[in-house]
Amino acid sequence: MKDLSQEIRRNSTHEALGKDNNKLNAMLHCKCPVCKEGKMFKTSALNISKFNELNKNCKECGFTFMPEPGFYQISMFFTYMVGVAIFVVFGILTYLVFNDPPLWVYYVTIFVPTILSTPWNLRYSKVVMLYYFGDIGEG
Repeated sequence: MKDLSQEIRRNSTHEALGKDNNKLNAMLHCKCPVCKEGKMFKTSALNISKFNELNKNCKECGFTFMPEPGFYQISMFFTYMVGVAIFVVFGILTYLVFNDPPLWVYYVTIFVPTILSTPWNLRYSKVVMLYYFGDIGEG
């Protein structure tokens, strides 16, 4: 009897971990929150002119990526939070590595990573917003 209950517990744990891992993997690849297959964005993050354009619907399951008008405006807070974290981390690293360098070194070592990470920062803020506040159910 012990073996059976342990096996059931282990299988349910693996299923739960699999669902979480599948969700995280889909979020990292900017996939549809429902089917985890369709692409959320029209182009790559490296396409500077259109990196933040969403597809209207998932090509696999038809899920609408814009639940309501203005839905993604709140994602700016996540974008801001990540931007501030980048500023702080690179500012502290600059101070520690270069032993309190001149001001221009801070500008370069803080603004370059911030600007280079902007496309991903904006995209992932939309992904987080849709996954956690988009009322997608437990699909």
